[in-house]
Amino acid sequence: MSSPDSTKKRRIAVSNGGGDDNGIVDDGITMSKILAKLNDMENRCISMQSELDRCISSRDAMQEEFNTMQKRLSHMDELETRCSSLQRSVHILIKDQKWMYNVPTIPWSHWEHQGFDANYITGVKHFLNVIKNQTCQLRIGTIEKVRGSRCVHLGTFDDMLLRHDNILMPHWIEFTNALQLYYNIEKFELTFTNIQLTPSVKQLLSSSLKGKPISALNLENIRFVSARGGIDFATECIKSIQQLEQFEWINNNLIESTADASYLLNAVISHPSINNIRFTFGHSFGNNIDGYEVLCSILTSSKDFISIDFSGNRIQTRGGSEIPDYIAMNTSLTHLYLEENNLNDEDAMLIAQALKDNNSLKEIHLERNVGITDVGRNALLKTMYDPTSLNSLSDCNHTCYIYGINPPSGIPTNNNSVEWEHLRGGKIFHLLSSRNAEGSNVYHLNLEWSDDDSLVLVPQVLGCIFRHSFNSAQFGGNPARFKPISIIYEIIRGWKMPELFEKRS
Repeated sequence: MSSPDSTKKRRIAVSNGGGDDNGIVDDGITMSKILAKLNDMENRCISMQSELDRCISSRDAMQEEFNTMQKRLSHMDELETRCSSLQRSVHILIKDQKWMYNVPTIPWSHWEHQGFDANYITGVKHFLNVIKNQTCQLRIGTIEKVRGSRCVHLGTFDDMLLRHDNILMPHWIEFTNALQLYYNIEKFELTFTNIQLTPSVKQLLSSSLKGKPISALNLENIRFVSARGGIDFATECIKSIQQLEQFEWINNNLIESTADASYLLNAVISHPSINNIRFTFGHSFGNNIDGYEVLCSILTSSKDFISIDFSGNRIQTRGGSEIPDYIAMNTSLTHLYLEENNLNDEDAMLIAQALKDNNSLKEIHLERNVGITDVGRNALLKTMYDPTSLNSLSDCNHTCYIYGINPPSGIPTNNNSVEWEHLRGGKIFHLLSSRNAEGSNVYHLNLEWSDDDSLVLVPQVLGCIFRHSFNSAQFGGNPARFKPISIIYEIIRGWKMPELFEKRS
């Protein structure tokens, strides 16, 4: 027990600014230490922030320098490609100073001795005429237009596969030399169909395609020595054609490996200008490759596509929502082809919901998806024409035409050749006309706008009837059976007219 004297000494020590280790401290001294520490911490934070800002600035400068170096490397690659192409062109010009298409004629007997029938031989003759004609066009720098686009198309008719024969090599050499020497800067499409391409032909083609103004490369029903060899050829062409905008791979060799499919898709996705793709693997994918996973790798990429065609690829979503999610994002996509797949009613309803948030898609193709029944088709139809109310009809999708829903006769849907404002107006007039036939316009308008504020809508509704009446002619049949004056008379006779005049009196 402490004595009174010791307690008194302690109090004197505190009053004199002293302290001890038992917790008796001077409040003023402690606060100054704390303030000093806070000040020091603040200075350290400011210093660290300055250092962080310098690091960020240095990082941005390094990133900019890296981007500049990448552009220079890309430019160097382009120059190297051009130099290689020009060098090859010089060699061809030196060799063929007086050019003529002077390939020896192949006798009919050559094919008969190999056991080919008359139909096949006729197909070969057709191909030889085509390749000569295309070669001559390339030599003079003028390519004929097909459906509005300049197109070089080599192939056979009636899906007959042209098998490789060494006797055809002089024709391939003439064609690839002409392709190499093509000097016109106008873009053209290059299409190969129903042809067997061996390594020797592929090498000629890949060398001559580099740097050419090709806007579309289409490979359909091509037979390569191996699927991987065909993919390597396609990816090499994609990388070497800088102006390529469209790529099609349709029913070529059977692809058994997911890695091979991904390799081809990555080449497409990483290309700077390809925005139009068509992949039909239905007869080219092995059973161990999931067509839906392949499609998802495209939809989830950061690539901006205008058209995606994935018809006939056995797509089955199993509840996945990547397709409607992509539609709802309202990207640059204008055409989506998904016919001949395994989509069902659930997919259709999700797509219908997504279309309500989309105003960029012009066409979606859902034909021949056996899992989509009347339930799914009705949900899709309601996306374009929902007669529940004028508001629901106005909020419909007026930009996308849905193929595969078979709407009833007289029901207005969308039309790519008509502005969306006119489509919406025509649908509204169609609904008002249908209600007028039943004499139910007033009933429905009272249900939709029952409060006093709806009075201000009366003049707008009356005005839109005449304004939208001419749009009804855009649809098939005669949905506007009643003249605008009939609808106006019905509405004036019964909808809000007494209230409207009472407000004005």
